[in-house]
Amino acid sequence: MIAPAGPFTRELWRAVQPVFEQIINGVFVKRLMDGTLPHRCFAHYLSQDILYIIDDSRALAVTAARAPDPDELYFFLQLAKDGLDIERDLHDDFLELYAVPEAKEKSPAFGAYAAFLLEHAFNSPYPVSAAALLPCFWVYYNTGACILNNTMDNNPYQKWIDTYSGTEYLGYTRRFIQIIENLGQKAEPGIRKKMTGVFTEGTRYELMVFEEAAGQ
Repeated sequence: MIAPAGPFTRELWRAVQPVFEQIINGVFVKRLMDGTLPHRCFAHYLSQDILYIIDDSRALAVTAARAPDPDELYFFLQLAKDGLDIERDLHDDFLELYAVPEAKEKSPAFGAYAAFLLEHAFNSPYPVSAAALLPCFWVYYNTGACILNNTMDNNPYQKWIDTYSGTEYLGYTRRFIQIIENLGQKAEPGIRKKMTGVFTEGTRYELMVFEEAAGQ
């Protein structure tokens, strides 16, 4: 689990703690841990995640272009590029490995999450756009850490679960949290409030996509 980087991100994590508890205690995560998740539920999540990552990378690239700090611009561009590399790997390796058909269009929950990120990337102040993107890294990483630490032996989804364990992703997420901490500390109260709002909303979307997949 990755901890907050300071008082502002501590406030953010406190705001989403109830939703995070719903995620890690939900049907999708629990049954992924013990290997009993039905294939149709996993197939929905994996195929939709591939489509979602493309739009997430677009939102990261747009946010990068708006970053006033060159280091942050480079950071978000690197995340966008790596997201597309991950999408390619998932598409080329995991669809075949798990016999999952390629999704042709986004589902309601994944589509709404992607639209939320793109809307803020194009139209919200830079700190708000960045905060909207953070749950996909921080909440997702901490969910993955929970799954990794509690997975059962001989889990049929182990190869996919192992994708959560990369040290590069850990480093990116820590850096992202620090950027949001710095932006939040420097922001005026109205922007801080919006940052908290979009971080909370993004975390709810994380819950929604897991719940949608579990209901397949």
